Amino acid sequence: MRIFSKIVPIFTVLSLALPVMAAGREAVPEMVEGAPSYVRLPAIFIPIIQGDRVTRQIGVTLMLELAKGQEKAAIEEKRLQLNDAFVRDLYAFFQQRAAVKANDIDEMYLKDRLLKVADNVIGEKAVREVLIEQFFEQKK
Repeated sequence: MRIFSKIVPIFTVLSLALPVMAAGREAVPEMVEGAPSYVRLPAIFIPIIQGDRVTRQIGVTLMLELAKGQEKAAIEEKRLQLNDAFVRDLYAFFQQRAAVKANDIDEMYLKDRLLKVADNVIGEKAVREVLIEQFFEQKK
């Protein structure tokens, strides 16, 4: 019983001290040389209109994988134009496929289409790939 009464306080002190010691270190991720850069875009919500009403809404979260050597600053300068172009293209894409559920969308085709949009706004070969992080659908 004596050993137990000595071990518990020591264990308690150690368990409280570890998070404090870890918080003292900076939580900055290390960049690996040659690793690609990414730019995350805010979620885009597209209303699906059938007839004279909105029947559902589709949300898409995108991330851009930049080409090797491409700086994020060049993308950030055109972020608003890029977001506007993506909204316009996604609206046209989903209106043409109003009856198709978000789960049944051809993601590879959509990624290629969005890559062409990015190339038109930012410039050829600035973006290596458009990644679709999430698709979500909300019925009205």
